Amino acid sequence: MQLTLSANQAYDVLKNMLSCSAMFMMRRWNDEERSISFSSFDDVDLVAVIHEKTESECEVKVTSDCRDANRAVRRLGDFLRDYQAQIGMTSVQIDHERQTASRRADVRKEAKHGSGSVPVVSELAQRVSEASLTTKILVGVIAFFIVIGLICGITSCGASSKTVNDGKVAIPESSSGFEGENYKDVVTRLESAGFTNIETEGLGDLITGFLHKDGDVKTVSVNGSTSYSSRQKFSPDARIVIRYHSYSTSGESSSDDSDSDDSDSATQEKAKAETDDTEDDSSEPSNSSGSKDNASQVAEENITTQNNQEFAQILAGGDSGQAIENFAGKYQGRNIEFDGYTASVLPHGSYKTRFDYLILAGNTGSTRGPNFHFSDVNYYDLHLTGDNVPSSLTEGLNIHVVAEIESYDSASCLLELSPVSITMR
Repeated sequence: MQLTLSANQAYDVLKNMLSCSAMFMMRRWNDEERSISFSSFDDVDLVAVIHEKTESECEVKVTSDCRDANRAVRRLGDFLRDYQAQIGMTSVQIDHERQTASRRADVRKEAKHGSGSVPVVSELAQRVSEASLTTKILVGVIAFFIVIGLICGITSCGASSKTVNDGKVAIPESSSGFEGENYKDVVTRLESAGFTNIETEGLGDLITGFLHKDGDVKTVSVNGSTSYSSRQKFSPDARIVIRYHSYSTSGESSSDDSDSDDSDSATQEKAKAETDDTEDDSSEPSNSSGSKDNASQVAEENITTQNNQEFAQILAGGDSGQAIENFAGKYQGRNIEFDGYTASVLPHGSYKTRFDYLILAGNTGSTRGPNFHFSDVNYYDLHLTGDNVPSSLTEGLNIHVVAEIESYDSASCLLELSPVSITMR
């Protein structure tokens, strides 16, 4: 962010703002480097550094290492909004002080040279007294309307002040702005804003957790309404209900007795089957049991070209899409490990921090093997590891990939993967 303000002034404004902010808290600061470390109410850590460009210009850089990129972007936006507002007020004050100092200097200069020492108001009064009767009446009418305007302005300011201090508090987000956040973070934000009557309700609607995470907010209603705008004001004791996605618990059951009976029967049958399996396993020789344990251990190993001939064949590029689809279906949920490179990096939809990655096997420029694909992931979802981790994963980088097989799309010929770890090579 570029500012037409000296670096020292910008730094002083930043310290003053953070020292009395309700949203951010200062952690550490360095006056020599003009840097301040601070955190938001929901534990997003940020660092602001002010660099001097000229005597009257500076640059402010703000960074965050939060793993939740969406939350970090929101907090950065909050900070920049508050800081720009504070800078704006400071600039107005500085301009006012400069104008006042300039006027005082002009008065002293005129007094020194013996001219222009009559104040403006006195000079105006003298001219009016020398004017005709018509001019005097006109000036009187103008003065009357000026006085009326000032009275109306003072009255409206008083009414506005009364409205601001009506005891209501502003909600920090719109109804859609809360969606997808963790419900505990939303509770903290609402309590910090001043709301006191907050309820939470787990929906128990999750089965796999692919579309939503446990604890992600679905709706936040205020006095029964789920349609409101950011900064809209409500009474502090307004009833707020936060409904969030969650997994079913043993205490959540249908009110239908027959469903409960069916569930109990299914549970009993499952327990019986597990008991039968245990008895069957115990009747096998001990060496057979050892073989099963070894097989289970091998099954958990990452699939590589060294331990899986099918993977070696499709990675070599000689197999058809049907072979790749069969491989993905057979080993869905297993981890594969291979050397590849980033062939393409595109924004996911209209997002600025979420991307789609096309990964190909081999080194940069190679076109053999399946079209591996990471869909809708941000920087932290990639789980970059190693000593030379880049600030962003761009095209043309040679990488070592460990990823989980999700599915194969025959229409796009993409083998969808979920990144487990990525190392630069």
